[in-house]
Amino acid sequence: MKANPHFTRYESFAARAALSIGRNQAAFWKIAYFGTAALLFVVAAWNRFRLPQDPFADFDAYLWPAIVKLSGGPLPHLQGLNFLYPGMVYLILRIAGDFRVISVIQHLLGLAAGAFFLASWSKLADFFPRPVLSRVLHQAIGLFAVAIYLLSIVPVWFERRVRSDAVCMFFEALIFWLMIELFYYRTISLNVRKAVIFAIGAAVSAFVLVSLKPSFTLMALFSGAAVVWLIATIKHNVRAKLAFFGVVLPAVLVLTFAEHHFRRNDPTVKIFLPETLFVFHAKIIHAQMVADLKNGQTDGYSSEWLRVACDDLGREIQRTHDFYPHDFPILGFQADHVQHGHDSLLNRWHHQLGDESFVRFLTYWYWHSLAKAPMLFAAKVAGQVRVFYSTDCPAFRAWKKWPLSSWSYAKNLSVLSQPQWSKLLSRIPAGIAFLERTETLRSRNIVVHQNKAVRLLLVCCARTYLVILLISVPLAIWSLLKPNGSDEAKWPGWWVIFFYSATFGNVLGVSVVHSMEVPRYSTVLFFSALFAHFWAIRWLIELGLAKVRRIKL
Repeated sequence: MKANPHFTRYESFAARAALSIGRNQAAFWKIAYFGTAALLFVVAAWNRFRLPQDPFADFDAYLWPAIVKLSGGPLPHLQGLNFLYPGMVYLILRIAGDFRVISVIQHLLGLAAGAFFLASWSKLADFFPRPVLSRVLHQAIGLFAVAIYLLSIVPVWFERRVRSDAVCMFFEALIFWLMIELFYYRTISLNVRKAVIFAIGAAVSAFVLVSLKPSFTLMALFSGAAVVWLIATIKHNVRAKLAFFGVVLPAVLVLTFAEHHFRRNDPTVKIFLPETLFVFHAKIIHAQMVADLKNGQTDGYSSEWLRVACDDLGREIQRTHDFYPHDFPILGFQADHVQHGHDSLLNRWHHQLGDESFVRFLTYWYWHSLAKAPMLFAAKVAGQVRVFYSTDCPAFRAWKKWPLSSWSYAKNLSVLSQPQWSKLLSRIPAGIAFLERTETLRSRNIVVHQNKAVRLLLVCCARTYLVILLISVPLAIWSLLKPNGSDEAKWPGWWVIFFYSATFGNVLGVSVVHSMEVPRYSTVLFFSALFAHFWAIRWLIELGLAKVRRIKL
């Protein structure tokens, strides 16, 4: 039977095409990878910049120092907040003269965090000495994970707010990337010069993140300890150590002394922490006050005054719980209103006692109660930690929609319309335009809808986060401790512990001082929780495939 020449030519073309694809598989994947990544970033940028760019001001004093300065006054230090973020806001408004530029810059930092996500993920593939999973599949998992971050509403919501939380995800991503590069050039591709450069960047970035948001202190300490250890263990290279400490220490000292200079006239610096510790442990402290009054131990305070204060504290705790039964259900009362409410109890005590006596009173009762009832404090911390480490992790907020006008801009207008702030805003042209646009946007009924697929993936992440953590962390610890494993094979497990610890340190710090029932304390960890979650899954897949390969052999 005579062959069909057209079919023969088709077969020949198909064979040549298959051979070409086989030879250039890496090139084709590279095109597909960067093309997909570019498309994700374009969609993410569109989702951000198609919205009105006017930011949202909070009651916290992140925006107002810049407004006071632009209105002709000095740059004040308010509410004990670090000067870095308010200073950044001032520089933006001073140079650009438009409040919308704040959102634009923060959106760009959010997109940069996505770029650091991909760069970090790609570099982590080099820490597998003999990977079973191909690099193509490794990078595909990274694309999948970064798509969840870039297309989620939560980062966009943070990037629109005038508060330091807006830039925290960027610094989380930056620190992860710098740490990965540092370890790569110290353990795999030995290059002391590059290692020192990345070590300096990681150390300074960690200190900046702590300055912006003190709840990241434990994460910064863990990262800083790893950085110092890697630099200190460099052999026969004193110049590298001198270069590291010669740059990092002056940078830290400059930032520290600058903060001390700005905060010297801020009366809330000494009061904020004692108030916070007292208020968020008020139920335990109240019980201790009752016990001490019963035993006649008033520690120099008038028993009559202390009894009145104790009764007032008990009534205030119950009143806030009755008015806001759904706020702080685990803590048991609305702590913010005890501290900051209209004519709050703490304000009355402050007026009665004066500055020094008031701080001494709060400090004494916190530490006295902690010494007398440490288990109650431990139970409070454990309860707050469980808020995050639950079967529905709150870092992954699967919002269906975001009512931009009725929610964010309405609240924004209520803040800006307060007499003291509207008066300052009316003194600068940019402030007048900001007020007018906010009032218009409040009534435009703008609603942002979350993509259904992304929402489903966020729900899956929230429901599986604790399970994956409980499986991967013990295995990672075991892989580090087993004596017969090579040092190179232990690095992927070490990264599992590092990424999870970055989130845990933050959760533990907030649980000790404050409350994880404040939603933004969980959602600001979205980036680090997502990265840790997918890296643990990637590592478990590698372990599973390696086990299957050994069984087959």
